[in-house]
Amino acid sequence: MKPSTDALPDKRALRRQLRAERDSLSPALRHAYVQQANVHLARWERWSAVKVIGSYLPHESEFDPTALTRSARERGTRIACPRVIDKALHFHDWQEGDAVEVTIGGVLQPTNTSEIVRAEDIDLFLTPLLGCGQDGARLGYGGGFYDRLFAEVTGFRLGVGFALQRAADWETEAHDQRLHGFLSEEGLTLFS
Repeated sequence: MKPSTDALPDKRALRRQLRAERDSLSPALRHAYVQQANVHLARWERWSAVKVIGSYLPHESEFDPTALTRSARERGTRIACPRVIDKALHFHDWQEGDAVEVTIGGVLQPTNTSEIVRAEDIDLFLTPLLGCGQDGARLGYGGGFYDRLFAEVTGFRLGVGFALQRAADWETEAHDQRLHGFLSEEGLTLFS
């Protein structure tokens, strides 16, 4: 039975709490956790079949997916990262060392000179987040960029973060799009 909405945490307060907890992890510990998560991901059968990954360029204390995408690129997988255009995410081909620019909130993104990758062609989205609920609800940063994207595409939505980002459920809204899975240093969880 789901708790009443009165018992659910406020999204803004939960965002602040989860960001503070994530920020408290040292860079060395975050790096070690990413390496552990990479081991779990490598065991997932679907991972080796992915042809195009939609990833992201990490910001501040976010889970850094670079090690994950590096191993995928070595086997020939194409990696794309989002660019914000108006209120939408558009994906562009990206490799380590490519030029980047700063967008909303200081987030890095590929430049407009990099090749466009159609979001519909992306098999797997490595998705940044502040929190992941028990049933795959994603707590993002409040801009709705990934909710709008996920309403239009069919690729697998894998939230990536640290185990401390798993959270009790909160009140979701009609436009909120759920994740298909969550990866952390503790393992890979798939949602039905």
